[in-house]
Amino acid sequence: MAFSPGYKGDFRLDNAAGSLTNLQPYIDTVSVSQPTETIDVSVLGTVSKAFIAGMQDGSISISGPYDPTLATHLTALKDAQAAGTAGFSFQWGPGGSVVGQAKVTGEALLTSFDLSTGVSGRSEYSASLQITGAVTNASF
Repeated sequence: MAFSPGYKGDFRLDNAAGSLTNLQPYIDTVSVSQPTETIDVSVLGTVSKAFIAGMQDGSISISGPYDPTLATHLTALKDAQAAGTAGFSFQWGPGGSVVGQAKVTGEALLTSFDLSTGVSGRSEYSASLQITGAVTNASF
């Protein structure tokens, strides 16, 4: 079984001009969630619940040390969204962007961008994105 260290992860997100941009130098944590809703179709006369698959959903969380370049990138996305941009392309490779590794792509909207700092720690950012539309799970 092949394992991959986290530092090889590769995350890219459109800039405000719509060009996929490597954000790897600014991120230390990425989480991509792809849940599927379940719909209860239980009926009278049974003691066990029954379900069918419903709509698919998805969200992305990224975080890391504060960097003005990344802050400018994400702020520009917020502004583009406010001006009517329908979504931004993303590409996530948890094992890096090399042949044979998993590749997750789709479109997303920026739903939050937060900055924080503490007197004895580093300044940090976190951002959340809501996936819109279908996600493609493939490989590089």
